[in-house]
Amino acid sequence: MIDLDVKLVIFLISLIIITACTKGSSSSKPTKDIDVRVGFNGLVMEFLKNTPPQRVFEDSTFPVIVKVKNNGAFSLEKDNKAILSLGVEKDYTKSVQLIESGNVIKSEGFDNIASIASFNLEGKSKINTKGEEEVVSYNIKAGKIDPQSEAHISTVIATLCYPYETILDSAVCVDADISNIRPGKKVCKVQDLTLGNGQGAPVAVTKVEVSMLPAQSDEQDNTQQDGQKIVPQFLLFIENRGSGTVIKKESTGKFCTKSDTTHENLNIIFVNAFLGKDELDCTPKDKDNKDVNYALVKLKDKKELARCTLKDGMQNLQSAYVSPLKIILSYGYTQSISANYFIQKTAR
Repeated sequence: MIDLDVKLVIFLISLIIITACTKGSSSSKPTKDIDVRVGFNGLVMEFLKNTPPQRVFEDSTFPVIVKVKNNGAFSLEKDNKAILSLGVEKDYTKSVQLIESGNVIKSEGFDNIASIASFNLEGKSKINTKGEEEVVSYNIKAGKIDPQSEAHISTVIATLCYPYETILDSAVCVDADISNIRPGKKVCKVQDLTLGNGQGAPVAVTKVEVSMLPAQSDEQDNTQQDGQKIVPQFLLFIENRGSGTVIKKESTGKFCTKSDTTHENLNIIFVNAFLGKDELDCTPKDKDNKDVNYALVKLKDKKELARCTLKDGMQNLQSAYVSPLKIILSYGYTQSISANYFIQKTAR
């Protein structure tokens, strides 16, 4: 009996040791830190296979199903909704019916148009690296075609509008010793940021030029003196790298209903920037709100610059240091896809 008890104790001790070693070896494996703020995608969409069908008959009802996926890093939550509208040829379409389900609802405030859908959609995160997707379903009833025709090629166009943000979180060197006259080794060197991989959004900051400028005195003396202030400046290169069009954020919903497509609301981006805890003063200014720190940028050929500075500057006696730099671009975005289908005469 004693021998049996000893063997049992030895077995239990061995089991504990093996279990501890197994847990230790598995926990020692490094976890991969996934960066979701890469790429140039926001929302992407496609028609599901065979929707619309290649051929339909007059007066028949057929499905059109659009899959929308958030492939970017910004989540559309609460009042930030995606708007999807379906455009058809009115002369060859009797009705368009949105099928509401779950997250997809008929959008209000647009003359109660049945083809306007709105929904939230989470972006990519470390918890959900694939992003959320939604399926929007419609039933379309085909109309009559011309008496002298046997068939008619019709087109359905899905247009997506949504608010979005590009967020760049990086680090820069801030060095007030612009003439490099202070003895000793510095912790960092001022250098530009080249950003070729995007920030998980269709609009990207592709480069940041970093400069330390002397504050201009009344005498316009640019020589470095003790006590003189230095102004960190950041020149932001902004580019639309997606396949769609940038629109003013406030016009996002109306643009998809064709009720607000004025040229003034195209290619508008709001730019906010922070150096550590300090909000930077960015230009060009919004002509209607010149006293704010954000910039209002209008893209030209999908590109434009913004300039952000630390308005009050810093003393040139301060040692060099590494600081977080955060840039937020706010805008709306729109894109469209289309598909054709044949409407055939009903057999008589």
